[in-house]
Amino acid sequence: MAELNDRLRELRKAHQLTQQEVASFLGITESAYGFYEQGRNEPSIAKLKQLAEKYNVSIAYIAGETDIKTAPSDKVKENGSAYTFTNLDEEEKEFLGEQLELFRRLKKKKGH
Repeated sequence: MAELNDRLRELRKAHQLTQQEVASFLGITESAYGFYEQGRNEPSIAKLKQLAEKYNVSIAYIAGETDIKTAPSDKVKENGSAYTFTNLDEEEKEFLGEQLELFRRLKKKKGH
């Protein structure tokens, strides 16, 4: 598995961001972020959480503890209700979305 610094570089490049852009997002200097990618320093847990949310991956993935990118759960909010889907791939999410739309159409037809 990859090291923390390699994952940070990989994710930044995959999102077509510069070190300066990521540093600004984190509220740190470009050189401080550069040290993360060089392996000369490590981000705090708070910074790792920010990056995990930005890249939509788990902290464990960024840290190199797993090769599974998916965050532990994806939450979808609708009308104030939260539906939690754990470890679904994109195909599964799309399928469930289609099923939900079908259910809503049928429900609307019945006048509920």
